[in-house]
Amino acid sequence: MNPRCAKRYRFPSTALAVFLTQGVSFAQETNANPSIEFSSLIINFGFIALVSLGVYVLVLTIKWLWHSYQEAKEVHAHEAEIEHGAMDPSLNRRSFLSLLGWAWVAFTAASLGAVSGVVRFLFPNVTFEPPLKFAAGFPNTYAIGVDERFKSSHRVWVVREATGFYVLSTICTHLGCTPNWLQAEQKFKCPCHGSGYYITGINFEGPAPRPLERFNITLADDGQIQIDQSIKYQYELGQWGLPGSYLNYKG
Repeated sequence: MNPRCAKRYRFPSTALAVFLTQGVSFAQETNANPSIEFSSLIINFGFIALVSLGVYVLVLTIKWLWHSYQEAKEVHAHEAEIEHGAMDPSLNRRSFLSLLGWAWVAFTAASLGAVSGVVRFLFPNVTFEPPLKFAAGFPNTYAIGVDERFKSSHRVWVVREATGFYVLSTICTHLGCTPNWLQAEQKFKCPCHGSGYYITGINFEGPAPRPLERFNITLADDGQIQIDQSIKYQYELGQWGLPGSYLNYKG
């Protein structure tokens, strides 16, 4: 490729690399937390595009000014050789244009800073969390055992027994990792440091200091299970026997 063409497309290539990097980061973040809305992606990419365009214009301006400065320098050196140091009016004009160009650079930089601040103020990088209180479907849609349909979206397991339901948090009480339900072994196992919990949420192996937390579970007027994560129940505090920590149901 022509070196001049390569130099010309160097900045657009860099901008494209930034876009791809941001896209990969966002994809990883979305996989980790699916509650982030697609609007956050549009806002971030729009902001990156605006800043990239401003920087590209600034680079082109500085490049043009540098060439103008070199030309003015050569003219000045040539005119210095003229007898009595007479000044050519074109030199004054070039000097004026050079100063005007540097003033434009300063103005452009200040404008980009102001615009970026305004854009970030109008479109903050907001993470949209799911509601703490939500409907979890009708009881007859659950089989006996651990149901993982809300593991990713709300970070809870809904466990059905022959006599009713309870809801467990998917956050390990050791360092906050997400355990996995092992059906064959009938236990929750944390992949980070090996903490293990029975299906009831009681810890029995590994460094976990206490059982998993439970959330409030009730039956709504329309017959659906309703889970409220703003109300927690801790076994070590004797709260698993409180109303709302368990839903009696024999349907």
